[in-house]
Amino acid sequence: MTEKPVAVIGGYGPGLGRGLATVFAEAGYQVVTLSRRGTAHPGALNIACDLTAAADVARSVAQVLQTYGRIDVYIHNVAALHIGPFLETSAETFDDLWQRAVMSAVHATQQVLPPMIDAQAGAILFSGATAAVRGGGRFGAFAATKFALRGLSQSLAREYQSQGVHVAHVILDGLMFGTPSVERFGGSEDTALLPEDVAMQYLNLTQQPRSCWTLELDLRPQSEGF
Repeated sequence: MTEKPVAVIGGYGPGLGRGLATVFAEAGYQVVTLSRRGTAHPGALNIACDLTAAADVARSVAQVLQTYGRIDVYIHNVAALHIGPFLETSAETFDDLWQRAVMSAVHATQQVLPPMIDAQAGAILFSGATAAVRGGGRFGAFAATKFALRGLSQSLAREYQSQGVHVAHVILDGLMFGTPSVERFGGSEDTALLPEDVAMQYLNLTQQPRSCWTLELDLRPQSEGF
């Protein structure tokens, strides 16, 4: 058990995942990371977890509750990108992205919500993308899942905020520094979202007073056109 608040990061990895773990640890949180490979972050409880598998998620959340007795923040930060012509995108690809981007969020939220409801406090934050509000050409599968995740976030906020749970969706409009997408699309430290700067905005969401909760936050680097 711990007196520290506990932040669980689902979909931990390089880029924003690492930035979130660093910023929340520095803010006094006990950090827990969930990733398919169990990638280690210093000072965190790192759990190997397939977020697309309901039983695996249930086991992992039970481990967190048994170890620390609480979950104060859950951040769903799963990356699942596909770019390609719609007519060349198979049903299997659509289903794979759906499982990774949407059902993983469903599994995790169904596990972390009950202890938050019991405590009448907590925050659930979803990492979204521009595709959640504007579907681009060749992004059919990706946009479909991001629209769905945004809709899930809106519904959860309306259902559970009266029970003390702050649900918010963060639109990340730009490349995330420290990830393969920067190399793939030609971004740089001067033009990309910087993970720890973005993570600070997630932390700010968890500190908002109940009289003025944000439902959706739109973040982009100063250089990004929109």
